[in-house]
Amino acid sequence: MAIEDTFNGAKMAYTSFFAYFNTVAKEIGMERALALITKTDEATGAEAGKMIKEEAGVEELDAKAAASLARNAIEEGYGIRSEVIEESPQKVVINVGRCPLYEAAQEVGLDTETIETLCRAGALRFMDTMVKQLNPNLSYQLIKFRSAADDFCEEAIVLG
Repeated sequence: MAIEDTFNGAKMAYTSFFAYFNTVAKEIGMERALALITKTDEATGAEAGKMIKEEAGVEELDAKAAASLARNAIEEGYGIRSEVIEESPQKVVINVGRCPLYEAAQEVGLDTETIETLCRAGALRFMDTMVKQLNPNLSYQLIKFRSAADDFCEEAIVLG
C-alpha cells in the first residue's frame, strides 16, 4: 500500500475518532475526555513499544536506533513522513510533516490550540510511552507544534 493510501486511511479513522471525542467531551467535560485519551494512548504506546522492541531483538536502544524504529512504525501505520534534522545516539530531532491526525481534527472543526492539547494528551503520550519501552531512559518531546496543516511539528527523542 502506498504511503498516501495509508495517510488517507488514518485520516478517515481519526476524523471519526475526533467527531466522537467532541461528543464525549461535551458530555463528560474536556478534562475527563483528555484524561481518558491519555490513559488509552499510554496503554497502546506501551504495547506498540513492546512489539517493536521484540521484533528488533535488542535489549536497549539509544535515541538514534529508537528513532529509526519509531519512524518506520509511524510511517507504515499512519502515513506520516518525517525528516531527521539532528541525529546522535543521545538525541534525534525530527520534523514531522503532513499529519492525518491534524487534518482530521481540522475537518471536524477543532482549532489549532485544541488540536495541540489533544496531541499532547494523546499522540505524544503514545510516542513517549512507546520509546520508553525501547529504553526507559528515552523520552519523546514536542519542541514546536505546527500552526497549520502545511506546517510541521518539531519533535525529539532524547536519551537521558
